[in-house]
Amino acid sequence: MTTSFKYVAPDLEYPSSDGLPMAESDAARDYLIYGVEALSLHFQNHSDVYISGNLFIYYEQGNPKAVVAPDVFVVFGVEKKKCPSYKLWEENYKAPDFVLEVTSKSTVSEDQGTKKGLYAYLGIKEYFQ
Repeated sequence: MTTSFKYVAPDLEYPSSDGLPMAESDAARDYLIYGVEALSLHFQNHSDVYISGNLFIYYEQGNPKAVVAPDVFVVFGVEKKKCPSYKLWEENYKAPDFVLEVTSKSTVSEDQGTKKGLYAYLGIKEYFQ
């Protein structure tokens, strides 16, 4: 009699926070909050438009390090709800349609380089700074 064992990978943790305080200037924080609130108000009657900001987007299942946190983002065709993080594979691999990064002197290189490239790779149609 042969006994077979199946390896089951432990549940991976996808944190909803990096444990660091939100380090934004007053102006950047205000723009971020205004962006999320204005878009939420504009789409308030649409139950299939998800809007958030400064929220982790996990884009590669099985790799919790594959994460980005746009300042403001909108996803059409996804249920409006409260989430600790946004995992593409839980939303039929639907990436945001719109991303806004509030750029400052300290973030401009990342916003115009790494993040711009990543957002293009993910198929994000509109990216504004």
